[in-house]
Amino acid sequence: MAGWRFSTIVIIVVWTLVHFLPRNEGPPVVNYDNTVHFNHDNLHIPSTKEELVQLVKSASEDVRKVRVIGSGHSWSQVAQSEDILISLHNYAGVVSVDVQEKTVTVKAGTKLKDVTWALEEYGLAMQNLGSISEQTAAGAISTGTHGTGKNYGNLATLVTKLEFISGKGEVITTSADENPEVFKAAQVSIGMLGVITEVTFQCVDKFNLEETLTVH
Repeated sequence: MAGWRFSTIVIIVVWTLVHFLPRNEGPPVVNYDNTVHFNHDNLHIPSTKEELVQLVKSASEDVRKVRVIGSGHSWSQVAQSEDILISLHNYAGVVSVDVQEKTVTVKAGTKLKDVTWALEEYGLAMQNLGSISEQTAAGAISTGTHGTGKNYGNLATLVTKLEFISGKGEVITTSADENPEVFKAAQVSIGMLGVITEVTFQCVDKFNLEETLTVH
């Protein structure tokens, strides 16, 4: 009888520890309007391409899934994962600007607002943007983010070249001329082809917008 009571007490104590004591669940991940929120104990925030490659290779070897999050400007749970989560927050910045070709290449985690500011000094601009500019370059194209106007495509249509890390850890460059068989899929991939590392956008000459209000 004493043994039975002791076993029961142990079970109750263990159950209490598991369910009620604070657990190390990692930092909270929340989207911009707080409709998606979860804790993650396997969140990685790399700052170099080498780190990204190693993360993907390790996940492949361990047969684990990888999801990438941007700025959280989405209502869906597409980035929510119980496995490896990667934030490109520290992998950002302009790689190069080609004034002659009017293109800009940026790291995947670069926010659209920072791309706009960087282009200004070169006399260039993005052809069309949405009302929110907090999204990352990779996140905006991967989710089909668009601007305004029936004569303009979404942001992905402005992409002329992409670089991404495949599920095997290979760095692949794709465009209409290089590895064209995956280019269109990579433009709006929702992260299914791999981890985007660089995006090249076609730009236009810098311009100003004029608003006209008509009262009837």
